[in-house]
Amino acid sequence: MSEYLYGRNAVRETLRARRRHIHKLILADNLEKSPVLDDIIKLAGQIGLRPTRWPRKKINTIARGTQGVVLQVGRYPTVELEDILDHAKKLKNDPFVLILDHIEDPHNVGAILRTAEIVGVHGVILPKQRAADITPTVVNVSAGATEHMRIVQTANLVQVLKKLKKQNVWVAGVEHAPKATFFHQANLGGAMALVIGSEGKGMSHLVQQTCDFLIKMPMQGHINSLNASVASGLALYEVWRAREFAPNQ
Repeated sequence: MSEYLYGRNAVRETLRARRRHIHKLILADNLEKSPVLDDIIKLAGQIGLRPTRWPRKKINTIARGTQGVVLQVGRYPTVELEDILDHAKKLKNDPFVLILDHIEDPHNVGAILRTAEIVGVHGVILPKQRAADITPTVVNVSAGATEHMRIVQTANLVQVLKKLKKQNVWVAGVEHAPKATFFHQANLGGAMALVIGSEGKGMSHLVQQTCDFLIKMPMQGHINSLNASVASGLALYEVWRAREFAPNQ
């Protein structure tokens, strides 16, 4: 089974990562040259792939907003939790894991994964049900960050959190609750798993109960909630800051 990825950055990072089966690179006729396009053609050539030229109108039947570049690829390669932990171990890092608790908006998921890759998250846990999958839209919004991430899809988030805790990974949930600690006052260094709740509903009850502690963002305006991707961005950067200055990092 194959799918079509679109967007120049998404296509470039997919070719750079080489984690999927690459079937075909499709370029619109009369594309203007650019550094990103040059990279795409060069990376495709390194795996023996010659671009196929299509009229832009035909490309738009696959997906709009393609920027004239489409990559036909195989399914996204998910991994197991052990692969994430082994990856962190090989880098001689404490694990840094992100868990998305039933976030359904692909634009939110894409934006979150883009930030996660930038700050050095070793892997991401997604539910199999009632959550956005790694679709071409998610790949495009993430600017191709998905292709460099190790992503687990699980039927039971709570069990995964318990496995992480057995590996001495602290689990912190982002939730605006009275018992939550302000994120800049919490100890977020070392082995850490960060849980982001769904849009509107927040974390599910069992997931929240399984967390070791909760963190929240200070708010002083009339609106008492943040977009999931904004909240996760703030929290992810705070974890990165805490880990960067931890003695063993």
